[in-house]
Amino acid sequence: MGQLAKSTSRARSFPVRFRYLFLLATICGGCFLILTISNTSTILFLNEETPTSSLAHHRLTSADAEETFTIKTPGCTIPGLKPFDGAIKKFIRHPDIPRCRFANTSLLDNNDTHIWIKSENIQYYDMPKDINITCCYKAFYRPTVISDITSADVDDRVQYEMCIAFDSYIEVANEFVKVTCGFDSTPIYTQYFLFAPKKPMMTFNEDATETPRNKSGYNVIVMGIDAISRLNFYRTMPKTLTYLKTKGAIELLGYNKVGDNTFPNLTPMLMGAKDTDLKRICWPHISSSFDNCPFVWELFKDAGYYTALGEDSAKLGTFNFGKIGFIGTPTDYYTRTFMHEAEVHVGNKKDYNTFICMGNKYFYQVLLDYVEAITRTLKSSKLFGFFWEVTLSHDYLNYPMIMDDSYEQFLKNLDESQYLDNTVLILLSDHGIRWGDIRYTKQGRLEERLPFVHILLPPSFRETYGVAYNNLIQNSRRLTTPFDIHATLIDLLNLDDLKDDKIEARRKTSYSQNKSISLFLPIPSNRTCNTAGIDDHWCTCHKITKLLTSSQEAQDAAEHLVKHLNMLVRDTPQCSYLSLVEILEATELVVGEPRANEKGWREIMVVVRTLPGAGVFEATLRHEDTQWALAGTVSRLNLYGSQSHCVKHYQLKLYCYCH
Repeated sequence: MGQLAKSTSRARSFPVRFRYLFLLATICGGCFLILTISNTSTILFLNEETPTSSLAHHRLTSADAEETFTIKTPGCTIPGLKPFDGAIKKFIRHPDIPRCRFANTSLLDNNDTHIWIKSENIQYYDMPKDINITCCYKAFYRPTVISDITSADVDDRVQYEMCIAFDSYIEVANEFVKVTCGFDSTPIYTQYFLFAPKKPMMTFNEDATETPRNKSGYNVIVMGIDAISRLNFYRTMPKTLTYLKTKGAIELLGYNKVGDNTFPNLTPMLMGAKDTDLKRICWPHISSSFDNCPFVWELFKDAGYYTALGEDSAKLGTFNFGKIGFIGTPTDYYTRTFMHEAEVHVGNKKDYNTFICMGNKYFYQVLLDYVEAITRTLKSSKLFGFFWEVTLSHDYLNYPMIMDDSYEQFLKNLDESQYLDNTVLILLSDHGIRWGDIRYTKQGRLEERLPFVHILLPPSFRETYGVAYNNLIQNSRRLTTPFDIHATLIDLLNLDDLKDDKIEARRKTSYSQNKSISLFLPIPSNRTCNTAGIDDHWCTCHKITKLLTSSQEAQDAAEHLVKHLNMLVRDTPQCSYLSLVEILEATELVVGEPRANEKGWREIMVVVRTLPGAGVFEATLRHEDTQWALAGTVSRLNLYGSQSHCVKHYQLKLYCYCH
């Protein structure tokens, strides 16, 4: 699954007619200007210059200028990128997405407490006149008694209760509900409903309490939108972006992914570990559950927080795609049971990998409504929530445009309810789009490695933790990773450690060489991809030199890559042997000088096409002492569809062409 100046230059505007102009306030010296132009945005970039004390003197430079950079530090320089660069504009168009079934004619509606029949819409259903409709309310839930914990679908277990009939409306008393309506035992309409009732807090630690240890603690909500680069967020969701900036959200310009798809980028964020380390820590093999893994929500749970984990797709669930998920229930509020049942029974409008509609509603909207419902239910309690959208953003570059109004309204609703006054909200992605024509461009490759992150802090945080806040501003222009988000979440559990004197004391320690650094501490300006835990293949700091695809280096690297692919599938006899057909691109990464214990080496990134299946693969290979070795994992740049139907392993699906 599915699955980044020392001198001042004058900002130049695009030669088009502006519709409107928003000039946003200076935030502790971090100045942002967003020009919304016919539903698009021009971005002005900041350049690295001086320590925190001089933040107020940073100046804006135009992204049009050749010498500008996304970030520029002694350790990392990321080129300046324009959201509507000439090589990118041809891929940007408003998507034509089908509307959900019964979008305006649904037979049922609901609020937080009731479900009712919309009698005005009965006319849209093929029924005899003067027929009385009866509906069946069935609650369902995730049973605690498990008949077979070794089952591959243990995370999908479900149990339904008896039917309760109603012919007008019914009061809701459950979290997950299925309602079927009809006449004379003939069903004509079915829909699923997701609620967020107050429930007893799950506790696995006898010292845990519903009162947070730090009573001044903030709610913490992390919301992800799959597969959107930082600049594609600008292109496709300008209203949401503008609202975030208006509220003072801080954007991480140098946020670099650390793995290929969703799973290896969320495990560092949620567990502080690479996915390859999980075998040693808590996940010994692919058929193991994740119940023993050290998720950050466990720490919040022990500190007296309610916890929630919700995704808008069961099929593409982060811990279920090619994996078995959880045997126990990982959080107080967990939507997997609901989403799986809704996908199976009323999921419709399947668009490549996912159903985008749950009956008459988009699945992403179901998730947004659920998050709002939880915030209403738990307004007097503390909440840690992790929520992930995938259904509309995973497969197509432009589909997020459809969600822009909804996410903007979602933020407004949280703001108007004053929930944001006591909440740290982090809106982010895992990576940019990983396949399609845009990935064959230089900018598309960089964007895929540079997802977006916006951090919105309550006003009281800025006032109480000034040094930590200023460090976050400074770090917005440093090289950062999902490991740093994890350290930041840990810091939000211990707000005393964010007081000015504590921050000053912590910066005197040797934390600066850590792979995981809280964004409330100053990240060193000399930080490199190596010290940040980013493989060279994913690093956006390197300069590149084009090579001829006919060169010996390109040929050797490509042949080694295909050899490696065949080694990956050699123990899976149903996968075909792959042959090199074409070298599409070859570049040399200028990584820097070899480290002290290393001899000279070169790194070549190649893009190849193989047969059978016409798979397109990208990888970085290191050449040292006549030997080739892979520097990171292998990316697939085109969709594999049903080519890998014969394997279940989430990684092998990228490489296997089934006989």
